[in-house]
Amino acid sequence: MAVKFHVGGRVLKTSLAVGLAVFVVQSLEFGDVTLAAIVAVVTIQRTFYRSLLQSAERLGSVLLGTLLGTLLTMLLGATPLAYSLVTLVVILACLRLNWQDNIVVVTVVAIGVMASPAENLPLYSFEQFISALIGAAVALGVNFLYAPSHQSAVIAKLTNLETMHQQMMDLVVEEILHTEKHYDDLEQKAAVILQEVDLSLEIVKLFKEEQRFSILGEKLADEYQEIFRYFATQTERLLEMHYLAKHMVSDMPQAAPIARLLLNLKRVQSRRLRGENPHDNLLGRLIENLDAAFEKMEMPKNRAEFLTRSALVHLYQEIKRYYQRTRRLQQVLFK
Repeated sequence: MAVKFHVGGRVLKTSLAVGLAVFVVQSLEFGDVTLAAIVAVVTIQRTFYRSLLQSAERLGSVLLGTLLGTLLTMLLGATPLAYSLVTLVVILACLRLNWQDNIVVVTVVAIGVMASPAENLPLYSFEQFISALIGAAVALGVNFLYAPSHQSAVIAKLTNLETMHQQMMDLVVEEILHTEKHYDDLEQKAAVILQEVDLSLEIVKLFKEEQRFSILGEKLADEYQEIFRYFATQTERLLEMHYLAKHMVSDMPQAAPIARLLLNLKRVQSRRLRGENPHDNLLGRLIENLDAAFEKMEMPKNRAEFLTRSALVHLYQEIKRYYQRTRRLQQVLFK
């Protein structure tokens, strides 16, 4: 069985950053390109903001490692005692600075300096730091120039989520209109939607990180986050409507206008997401007419009518709650 490999943009960016960093360091005739390559690899992250944090952390680690390695070598020489002491000092310093995750990096850099055959150790340490700085700078430049558009990914997720949500609404409408129809796979569809919401919120986090240097970017990311949470809440509400529709055992004349109300809500929801006129006044009048119709309903004549009417009343209340939540929707598509 053939195994398929997918080469993503981050892999290509990392390879490009390493090659460019090594080229620059070699052009400056530095003897060791290891740190430039390593720092370039760890600097390439999913967002420029994460790359910036990662590069600052690694450069700090390299600087501390070169300073400690140079100082202890000049004081004690490259002796076993010096290697032991530099390890002890590195661990204590990193714990003091709350750099537990950088202990290995700082230790390796310090020991690398101590083990160097260079005659001028301070100059060698300086070159090591500059080499790491070049690796970070090159990687940051590559990540900035070839940053993925997480906003496009968010909009694609939102569009797909809206489609799945509308399909679920259509099935609930069918259940309201035809009491003999029950779509038992609606629970699975709802679970898929909720899972998609969780994945989408992760992408929104990446988009928000991208916009740390933008005045309006984080506000837009917050709006996207709110919309995805809206879909999660409304999906659970649709699932409740599905359970109520399953308790309708006989047809009632009020079912048709309630189903029509839910279909109108679907259109209103779509128009609000796109910043179009949602025509709330028409929906408001339809709700007023339904309220009046429920008040004039006759008493149920048998148990089937009682069960159906009870389910229909509760279902209608759920739709009104859905409508109230929809009225707070903000335009996020096609901004």
